[in-house]
Amino acid sequence: MSWWDRIAAILKREAADAKEGLSKAKAALDAELERKQRELDAEPHERIEMLQEDIEAADDRFAELEAKVREQTKEEDRG
Repeated sequence: MSWWDRIAAILKREAADAKEGLSKAKAALDAELERKQRELDAEPHERIEMLQEDIEAADDRFAELEAKVREQTKEEDRG
């Protein structure tokens, strides 16, 4: 295999990786746009429910983070 073939193979792999990354980013952005559109189209009581769900999700995430911090603190105290 010549050096040119090696460079071409590397560039093809990099292009494939970039394409995959862009596809994932596009899917994430599309999902976010759809969510925002649902929020805009929602009735006031539906919007309140969406906000409550967002708050619950954030609370769950904070609880996870708190548990991780407490676990790390315990490990550091033992060590």
